[in-house]
Amino acid sequence: MAPRVIGVVGGDPFDRRTWSGASHHLFSALQGVGALEAAVDARAPAAYDYVAKAAAFRPSMRRWRERYEFSPVRRRAMSRCGGQRARAIDPAPDALLQVGAYFDFHGVAGLRPRLRCSFHDSNLARFSAEWTSIEDAQAPHIQREWRNERRVFDGLDLIMTMSEWLRRSFIEDFGQDPGKVVTVGSGANVVAFPEPPAQRDWSVPRVLFVGFDWHRKGLAEVRDAFRRLRAERPGAELWIVGPERPADTPHEPGVTWHGRIDRSRPEGDAEIARLHREATMFALPSVYDPMPNVLLEAMAWELPVIASQAGSMPEMVGDGVGGLLVPARDADAVLAAMRELAGDAARSRAMGQAGRSRVLERFTWRGVAERMVAAIEARLP
Repeated sequence: MAPRVIGVVGGDPFDRRTWSGASHHLFSALQGVGALEAAVDARAPAAYDYVAKAAAFRPSMRRWRERYEFSPVRRRAMSRCGGQRARAIDPAPDALLQVGAYFDFHGVAGLRPRLRCSFHDSNLARFSAEWTSIEDAQAPHIQREWRNERRVFDGLDLIMTMSEWLRRSFIEDFGQDPGKVVTVGSGANVVAFPEPPAQRDWSVPRVLFVGFDWHRKGLAEVRDAFRRLRAERPGAELWIVGPERPADTPHEPGVTWHGRIDRSRPEGDAEIARLHREATMFALPSVYDPMPNVLLEAMAWELPVIASQAGSMPEMVGDGVGGLLVPARDADAVLAAMRELAGDAARSRAMGQAGRSRVLERFTWRGVAERMVAAIEARLP
């Protein structure tokens, strides 16, 4: 019999917008293997959010936003609300599974799970080291967050990660026992595994980019490389999904800004499917990207990918297997990869097929759920 697991996440657990869609697919997969007793939303009432914003205020919008993100008011409120909602379902589940490090349920009276577990795509150590959005790493609120994360991790029985890249960080940066940190992987956020087109038209390069935080995900380098590619291949196209075209950005030949596509609606899914069917390559040369699910989805569609060497992307793609790896912030390398894929349809097709096989073998949410259940069962007292 599968263990009784209660999940906690900061949003509607089954909304395909929560945690970039991973929450929906994770908890659905745990349901599918008979392990999920329930999943709850830890968000606190709006009043707590107003207090957190007021307490975090600074004249600098960047610092204000940063202090709000790491607000102790939000942390305490969400920990209490999530813990109480989990307790109302079952005060003593086999495993309490929190998504991320934001929650600390030790102070919730009457909640006595047999195992306290977590699931992560990244942590503060990796974020601080590989992305520069933190204004001052020595600021009191950042140092407080380091202590908070360490305390949360020390109090867990099992830490499950999406990648080996992240597993090493928990051990090396937070001093966690290697025996309690397990890589369970991630899955492609698709409702049903897509069937790629029987015959993809490789004659014209069509580059697909998907990502909202486009500064972090390398869109500048993609656009730079694409301009030069189009000078060589006049029919080439670049399709950008996620951000709206900035008001100060003029129209560029061959570039289409699709903006945000709502995956919670059937027509949104259909549009994403069309773009993946008609593209000939997928580009995401991120500066920092813990486990970009859009990369797995592109590979599932048999698209050869161009990804950076940052984060867990080498684990996902395999250099020369499902695509090509390039250094971050290197438009010349992105252009070289685009040229290579655009100039060799047979190799692009082979990479796309290898990438799909890699996803099916290593990156399905069913597989994640099965590995989670095995890790939980091995540690139940």
